[in-house]
Amino acid sequence: MDTAVLSLQGLYDKLRMQVDLLNENIEPNFIQMAQNFDECRRKWLRSQQELGSCKEVLTKAETERGALEVKLKHARNQVDVEIRRRQKAEADCEKLDRQIQLIRDLLTSEGSSNSIQLSAEQRSALAFLNTNCQAGANLNTSRRLTRIDESASILSDISYDKTDDSLVSTSLVRGNETLVTRTTVTVPPGGGPVEAVSTIETVPYWTRSRRKTGKIFPPSNPEGDAKMPPPSTPQKQGAVRLHEFVSKTVIKPESCVPCGKRIKFGKISLKCRDCRVVSHPECRERCPLPCIPNMGCTPVKIGEGVLADYVHDSSPMIPPLVVHCISEIEQRGLHETGLYRLSGADRTVKELKEKFLRGKTVPVLSKVDDIHAITGLLKDFLRNLKEPLLTFQLNRTFMNAAEVLDDDNSIALMYQTVSDLPPANRDTLAFLMLHLQRVAQSLDTRMDVSNLARVFGPTIVGHAVPDPDPMTILQDTKRQAKVVERLLSLPADYWRQFVAAEHEQPNLDHLIIENANCYATPERSTMSMLGPLTTPEHQLNKTPSSSSLSQRMKSSLTPRFGSKSKSAVGFSLQGKFFASPLLK
Repeated sequence: MDTAVLSLQGLYDKLRMQVDLLNENIEPNFIQMAQNFDECRRKWLRSQQELGSCKEVLTKAETERGALEVKLKHARNQVDVEIRRRQKAEADCEKLDRQIQLIRDLLTSEGSSNSIQLSAEQRSALAFLNTNCQAGANLNTSRRLTRIDESASILSDISYDKTDDSLVSTSLVRGNETLVTRTTVTVPPGGGPVEAVSTIETVPYWTRSRRKTGKIFPPSNPEGDAKMPPPSTPQKQGAVRLHEFVSKTVIKPESCVPCGKRIKFGKISLKCRDCRVVSHPECRERCPLPCIPNMGCTPVKIGEGVLADYVHDSSPMIPPLVVHCISEIEQRGLHETGLYRLSGADRTVKELKEKFLRGKTVPVLSKVDDIHAITGLLKDFLRNLKEPLLTFQLNRTFMNAAEVLDDDNSIALMYQTVSDLPPANRDTLAFLMLHLQRVAQSLDTRMDVSNLARVFGPTIVGHAVPDPDPMTILQDTKRQAKVVERLLSLPADYWRQFVAAEHEQPNLDHLIIENANCYATPERSTMSMLGPLTTPEHQLNKTPSSSSLSQRMKSSLTPRFGSKSKSAVGFSLQGKFFASPLLK
């Protein structure tokens, strides 16, 4: 009975606890929970709205991007069309300029029997054709008293073609003949009348054995003098082969070799007759020396010719590629660490070599940013010759001479072996040794004689056979470096004698002025009151002759286009432009 009462009491207590729990005030908690749910709902709504706005903006941006891509495509097409139109317009303008200049020369030329006679009013109306004068009033007054025009100045711009083979001078100087003016003054002892006789002789250009040579002194550079030792290459000092420049008006823009800048249309440029180096008039002193005549297209495939295939038949016999590479390296690379040890890009080296050996003009190496590409070009050219620079025949002789323990005997054998080299190999070796000696003297390069010998040993010494076996290559490696070290130990004066051009003939030295394009009368001769004369350059086959001044004046006033087509024009290849008319 007691047990049943206790169980009922427990149930009653539980029931009272549940009732008390239900009677408590819990409505605020439920209200707070509902408010929290509502706040979350609002945040979700705002996120949905923002997402919709972003989707609209994205759609709009994609639409605009598509429209801009279409516009860009059309703009590119229009630019291409405009470029083609501009090129065509420039070509037409070029052609019209030549025609206008031809008409100007026909209308305004003086002293020619075939020139058209115009009245003063007609000349005034056509004054705009004369681009060389600033005022039309003094057109006919001063020109004939200063110098006589030559037909080359008229035909040079007209006969210009894009093959870049025409080297007709545009200046008023002679390039194919040397004009010698002599004035003899006779004073009678008895006080009679004084007689003056002027004679003019033309000496053909090809009668001179060598072009003018002269000493080239380095420009003053206080900073460079303090850092660098005295130069040893012939580009800086010694008698070297100089350039023979002719001036021309630029029609197709070209690059100046020394400074690398473009020569704009209508400007005056200088171009060497032989090596075809192009430069500004103010950059002529910075052109690489010596002048090496351009061989044009090499008759062999690249990398398959001997050194003699790349040189001219006059001394010094050095390939133009070697001269220009060394000149550029000495201008920019003597402070470059690891010169000749580091390699440039193979693609750049290949392109430069192709331009040098196949191009019509000299590539502008100053535009090549990587100096190691130029050093790589020089090494690649020497390494890929069909025969090494020291030749197969003399390879063992050089190695044996370098291994002689007695220095005096070794040097004597080296002198003898160098003298046995072919002229082209000897001159190129001398030019290269002078350059490498200068590189070794530069502390910034960190390339001493031993380092240079290891680099250039396989390149210029090579082996005694075209295809050596591996054992021969291994044995010759150390011997090659010894040969280069011994060659670099020879004095610079010894090498310089091979790269210096021979002097002129004694009887013609006094006729040639600094730039080899001007002419002067001999010393102790009285200058004519009319001043120096230049005559038209249109008779290349003329033999030396002399006549009186009056007769010479009559012969010089010949038609401008009379005989030019048989001489200077004949030297240039036929281009795209019209042929110059011939007045009969």
